[in-house]
Amino acid sequence: MIMANTYKAKITGMTCGSCERIIAKEVEKIEGVLVHSISAASGEMEYSAGGEHHAAVRKAVEEAGYKLENIEEISESATSGHSCSKSPGVHEVIDGLVHGHADMRAERELLIRAGVSLLAVLAILAFYVYIGVWQNIPSFGEKILPLLVLAGIGVVALVGTGYHFASYHKPISCSTGMMEGMTFGMMAGFMVGALLGATNGMFWGSVLGMIIGCAAGVWAGHSSGVMGIMEGIMAGVMSGTMGAMLSVMLLAEPLIPFLVLLFAFCVLILIALAYMQIKELGLLGEKTQTPSTLSMVTLSILFFGALTWIMVYGPKSGPIWGG
Repeated sequence: MIMANTYKAKITGMTCGSCERIIAKEVEKIEGVLVHSISAASGEMEYSAGGEHHAAVRKAVEEAGYKLENIEEISESATSGHSCSKSPGVHEVIDGLVHGHADMRAERELLIRAGVSLLAVLAILAFYVYIGVWQNIPSFGEKILPLLVLAGIGVVALVGTGYHFASYHKPISCSTGMMEGMTFGMMAGFMVGALLGATNGMFWGSVLGMIIGCAAGVWAGHSSGVMGIMEGIMAGVMSGTMGAMLSVMLLAEPLIPFLVLLFAFCVLILIALAYMQIKELGLLGEKTQTPSTLSMVTLSILFFGALTWIMVYGPKSGPIWGG
């Protein structure tokens, strides 16, 4: 095994976030080296590596077009290039979330706020049904209500994953950013496209699914530059049209069970995406300031309100679920 310590390197020439990403990307190409933080403002980079990696780190920084002035050891860590605190396994993450371990405080708070957001969204849906706003729609309980419940679950899953992204303030590798843009854009496009394809038809489902998917993909992938943006747009285009197409193709079939299964897989993928970030960037940390519950609940309600209004009252084209 490689003995990994934590070091602070002083780097000159950095001026912006792009510089940070370029250097972090080149340094992390070295096997056994993990960049924990890098700041153009302070001109410093913290990373873990073995002592034998100093020359390779210096060379990577200089080949990227910058100058490494000096390297200072901060602390010793456990064996291997990725410590457990920075890259926990699945069981450690689940145990930390369930039992509220201090090092997973931020992740647990985000999960709790996502649960509160889901309850708020479903409560509003129940209120609309109770006062009769949507009860008078033909076959509402059988045809539309299950889709609105799925919309609430999908909205909260997307908002929660997005807040998890936004809580990180660390440079990410190009490959990680591209994966984020592609996966986030695809899940957003699939879920929105599938719902609107069922309630509004192939045209509107595809158009709005693509718009939401592309917007989500660009937002999640922009940190990787043009490649991340391209991946996000391509994912949004493909998933928005495919989600709507699948719903329209299954109108004569048991559509609701299929969509339940589809959303279950989409949510599972979003959870895996969040775990990938933990593996790549480490835990958020005890000092991380996570967004407030009010912020997450408000965004979830606004997103849910806009989506369900379109589903119930928006323009229709072609065959739709429930006639």
